[in-house]
Amino acid sequence: MRQMLRYGLTAAAGASLLLVSLSAQSTAIDKSYMGTWKMNVAKSSAENATPPREQTRIHEDRGNGFVLVIQDTVNAQGQKAHVEYVYKPDGKDYPMAGLNQQGVVRIALKSVDPYTVTYQIKADGKVTTDGKRVVSKDGITMTIENTSTNAQGQRVHTIAFYEKQTAKNTTQQ
Repeated sequence: MRQMLRYGLTAAAGASLLLVSLSAQSTAIDKSYMGTWKMNVAKSSAENATPPREQTRIHEDRGNGFVLVIQDTVNAQGQKAHVEYVYKPDGKDYPMAGLNQQGVVRIALKSVDPYTVTYQIKADGKVTTDGKRVVSKDGITMTIENTSTNAQGQRVHTIAFYEKQTAKNTTQQ
Protein backbone atom coordinates (compact mmCIF):
# COMPACT_ATOMS: atom_id res chain seq x y z
CA MET A 1 0.00 0.00 0.00
CA ARG A 2 2.79 2.41 0.92
CA GLN A 3 4.61 1.58 -2.29
CA MET A 4 1.44 2.25 -4.34
CA LEU A 5 1.00 5.60 -2.60
CA ARG A 6 4.66 6.50 -3.27
CA TYR A 7 4.32 5.57 -6.96
CA GLY A 8 1.05 7.52 -7.19
CA LEU A 9 2.62 10.64 -5.68
CA THR A 10 5.69 10.30 -7.91
CA ALA A 11 3.49 9.99 -11.01
CA ALA A 12 1.40 13.02 -9.94
CA ALA A 13 4.54 15.08 -9.34
CA GLY A 14 5.92 14.04 -12.72
CA ALA A 15 2.67 14.95 -14.48
CA SER A 16 2.62 18.34 -12.74
CA LEU A 17 6.21 18.98 -13.76
CA LEU A 18 5.37 18.05 -17.36
CA LEU A 19 2.37 20.42 -17.34
CA VAL A 20 4.49 23.30 -16.01
CA SER A 21 7.19 22.55 -18.59
CA LEU A 22 4.67 22.46 -21.47
CA SER A 23 3.00 25.71 -20.41
CA ALA A 24 6.41 27.42 -20.17
CA GLN A 25 7.26 26.21 -23.66
CA SER A 26 4.00 27.51 -25.13
CA THR A 27 4.87 31.08 -24.10
CA ALA A 28 8.42 30.98 -25.48
CA ILE A 29 9.13 33.56 -28.19
CA ASP A 30 11.59 32.85 -30.99
CA LYS A 31 14.89 34.70 -30.53
CA SER A 32 14.53 36.34 -33.97
CA TYR A 33 11.88 38.64 -32.40
CA MET A 34 14.57 40.36 -30.34
CA GLY A 35 16.37 43.35 -31.86
CA THR A 36 15.51 46.59 -33.65
CA TRP A 37 12.65 46.79 -36.15
CA LYS A 38 11.86 49.66 -38.49
CA MET A 39 8.42 50.13 -40.04
CA ASN A 40 8.29 50.12 -43.83
CA VAL A 41 5.50 52.70 -44.26
CA ALA A 42 5.18 52.02 -48.00
CA LYS A 43 4.37 48.34 -47.35
CA SER A 44 2.02 49.11 -44.43
CA SER A 45 -1.69 49.94 -44.67
CA ALA A 46 -4.20 51.92 -42.63
CA GLU A 47 -8.00 52.01 -42.96
CA ASN A 48 -9.63 55.10 -41.36
CA ALA A 49 -6.27 56.17 -39.91
CA THR A 50 -3.26 58.19 -41.01
CA PRO A 51 -0.07 56.15 -41.00
CA PRO A 52 2.99 57.49 -39.17
CA ARG A 53 5.97 58.97 -41.00
CA GLU A 54 8.22 56.51 -39.22
CA GLN A 55 8.27 54.03 -36.39
CA THR A 56 11.03 52.02 -34.72
CA ARG A 57 10.60 49.24 -32.20
CA ILE A 58 13.30 47.71 -29.99
CA HIS A 59 12.62 44.31 -28.39
CA GLU A 60 14.94 43.11 -25.60
CA ASP A 61 14.94 39.80 -23.76
CA ARG A 62 14.77 40.59 -20.03
CA GLY A 63 15.03 37.00 -18.80
CA ASN A 64 12.48 34.64 -17.26
CA GLY A 65 10.24 35.03 -20.35
CA PHE A 66 9.91 38.81 -20.04
CA VAL A 67 10.41 41.14 -23.01
CA LEU A 68 10.97 44.91 -23.02
CA VAL A 69 9.40 46.81 -25.94
CA ILE A 70 10.43 50.40 -26.74
CA GLN A 71 8.50 52.07 -29.55
CA ASP A 72 9.31 55.49 -31.02
CA THR A 73 6.95 57.01 -33.58
CA VAL A 74 6.83 60.20 -35.63
CA ASN A 75 3.24 60.79 -36.74
CA ALA A 76 2.11 62.37 -40.02
CA GLN A 77 2.24 65.85 -38.44
CA GLY A 78 5.82 65.32 -37.24
CA GLN A 79 4.94 64.87 -33.54
CA LYS A 80 6.95 62.29 -31.62
CA ALA A 81 5.52 59.54 -29.43
CA HIS A 82 7.32 57.14 -27.12
CA VAL A 83 5.89 53.99 -25.48
CA GLU A 84 7.54 51.34 -23.32
CA TYR A 85 6.31 48.17 -21.67
CA VAL A 86 7.62 44.91 -20.24
CA TYR A 87 5.51 41.82 -20.72
CA LYS A 88 5.38 38.06 -20.71
CA PRO A 89 3.16 36.43 -23.39
CA ASP A 90 0.94 34.79 -20.77
CA GLY A 91 -2.37 36.60 -21.34
CA LYS A 92 -2.02 38.77 -18.21
CA ASP A 93 -2.31 42.58 -18.25
CA TYR A 94 0.95 44.57 -18.12
CA PRO A 95 1.17 48.38 -17.84
CA MET A 96 2.27 50.53 -20.78
CA ALA A 97 3.96 53.88 -20.24
CA GLY A 98 3.77 56.52 -22.93
CA LEU A 99 4.64 60.15 -23.55
CA ASN A 100 1.65 62.37 -22.57
CA GLN A 101 -0.40 59.28 -21.76
CA GLN A 102 -3.93 59.90 -20.52
CA GLY A 103 -5.26 57.28 -18.09
CA VAL A 104 -4.12 53.76 -17.34
CA VAL A 105 -3.15 51.70 -20.39
CA ARG A 106 -2.39 47.98 -20.21
CA ILE A 107 -1.51 45.30 -22.74
CA ALA A 108 -2.12 41.55 -22.54
CA LEU A 109 -0.28 39.29 -24.99
CA LYS A 110 -0.77 35.58 -25.49
CA SER A 111 1.63 33.33 -27.38
CA VAL A 112 0.06 31.32 -30.21
CA ASP A 113 3.38 29.81 -31.33
CA PRO A 114 7.05 30.96 -31.17
CA TYR A 115 6.42 33.46 -34.00
CA THR A 116 2.88 34.69 -33.28
CA VAL A 117 1.14 36.47 -30.41
CA THR A 118 -2.35 37.89 -30.10
CA TYR A 119 -2.99 40.85 -27.85
CA GLN A 120 -5.45 43.33 -26.41
CA ILE A 121 -4.78 46.90 -25.33
CA LYS A 122 -7.01 48.32 -22.61
CA ALA A 123 -7.49 51.95 -21.56
CA ASP A 124 -8.93 52.41 -18.10
CA GLY A 125 -10.02 48.75 -18.11
CA LYS A 126 -11.87 48.89 -21.46
CA VAL A 127 -10.56 46.96 -24.48
CA THR A 128 -9.60 49.50 -27.16
CA THR A 129 -7.49 47.42 -29.53
CA ASP A 130 -7.26 43.80 -30.63
CA GLY A 131 -4.23 42.66 -32.57
CA LYS A 132 -1.84 40.03 -33.79
CA ARG A 133 1.93 40.13 -34.28
CA VAL A 134 3.72 37.67 -36.56
CA VAL A 135 7.48 37.37 -37.09
CA SER A 136 8.51 35.57 -40.28
CA LYS A 137 10.19 32.19 -39.82
CA ASP A 138 13.43 33.65 -41.27
CA GLY A 139 13.31 36.47 -38.66
CA ILE A 140 13.65 39.24 -41.25
CA THR A 141 10.13 40.71 -41.31
CA MET A 142 7.31 41.25 -38.84
CA THR A 143 3.70 42.34 -39.25
CA ILE A 144 1.52 43.86 -36.57
CA GLU A 145 -2.20 43.97 -37.30
CA ASN A 146 -4.51 46.15 -35.16
CA THR A 147 -8.26 46.61 -35.07
CA SER A 148 -9.80 49.42 -33.01
CA THR A 149 -12.42 52.18 -33.22
CA ASN A 150 -11.62 55.86 -33.81
CA ALA A 151 -13.24 58.91 -32.14
CA GLN A 152 -15.88 59.00 -34.90
CA GLY A 153 -16.91 55.40 -34.15
CA GLN A 154 -15.34 54.05 -37.34
CA ARG A 155 -13.50 50.74 -37.43
CA VAL A 156 -9.74 51.33 -37.74
CA HIS A 157 -7.69 48.53 -39.24
CA THR A 158 -3.91 48.82 -39.63
CA ILE A 159 -1.27 46.42 -40.85
CA ALA A 160 2.25 47.59 -40.04
CA PHE A 161 5.10 45.92 -41.90
CA TYR A 162 8.51 45.94 -40.17
CA GLU A 163 11.99 45.00 -41.30
CA LYS A 164 14.67 43.76 -38.91
CA GLN A 165 17.60 46.15 -38.65
CA THR A 166 21.08 44.67 -38.75
CA ALA A 167 24.49 46.34 -38.67
CA LYS A 168 24.57 46.08 -42.47
CA ASN A 169 21.21 47.74 -43.29
CA THR A 170 21.52 50.31 -40.49
CA THR A 171 24.78 51.74 -41.87
CA GLN A 172 23.33 52.02 -45.40
CA GLN A 173 20.57 54.43 -44.32
